[in-house]
Parts: sequence; structure tokens; C-alpha cells
Amino acid sequence: MPDKFSTTVTINSEPAEVWSALIDPDRMTKWMGEADMGIEVHTDWKIEAPILIRGFHHVKFENKGRVLKYEKERRLSYSHLSSVSRLPDKQENYSILEFILTPIGNHTTLALSIENFPTETIQKHLEFYWKTTMLAIKENVESR
Repeated sequence: MPDKFSTTVTINSEPAEVWSALIDPDRMTKWMGEADMGIEVHTDWKIEAPILIRGFHHVKFENKGRVLKYEKERRLSYSHLSSVSRLPDKQENYSILEFILTPIGNHTTLALSIENFPTETIQKHLEFYWKTTMLAIKENVESR
């Protein structure tokens, strides 16, 4: 099982707009899933602060973690554990997501890397979800 998954998308917008889509809870709910999922995002984005994402997708879920890095318009990282995994709330069961924004002219490259997959099922799910979701972030930003 690979230790890391990475994907990149180029967005026709400035880093400030991409950053806003990544950290504004209202905007996050638009790209994280469909409206009928009732997604809620709670965090203050301070280092070590909790991040909590709740919703319904076939079953109720609660994704939780902690903010690890917050470098405005450059880098965002947080840990992630989903209630759907039914894994114990232990550090080794958290995946780490890191977004890096790189300005290129009037575009922004948004790179995502995910590491620490506690199970192969979690790895496959996160890869599948984020391949599509990165495009949803692009669409969210470019449609404004």
C-alpha cells in the first residue's frame, strides 16, 4: 500500500480566492458534497484547534481532526479520522491532508497530498473522493 497520495489542479484564480474556498465553512460545504448531505464544518483554523465535519451520506458521519499548519494563502494541513471507519480515536488512525497553493501568473496550482492510511479501504476511499473533490474546488472558485 503506498504511503502517500498526491493530486494537483490548476485553478483560474488568485491564491486568495482559492484559499477562501478552502477555509470558509460555508464554501467548504458546497464542494465537500451534495446539498442533501447537510454538511457542517466547524473550526477556527488555529494551530491544534479541532476541525469537525458532520453530514449524512447513506449514514451519519463525523470527520474530525486538528489543524496542523495554517500559512495564509500558501499551506493548510489537518488530520482526519472518519466515524465511518469505526477505528479507535488514536493518533495512528488519522490521515494527514496537506494543501499547497502556488501562484502561477493569474492562476493557482492547488496541490493536495495525503499520507498515513490506517487501512487500504481508507486509502482507496480518500483517493477516490479527493480526485473528484479537487475538481469541485476548482469549479467552486472559477464559478464566482
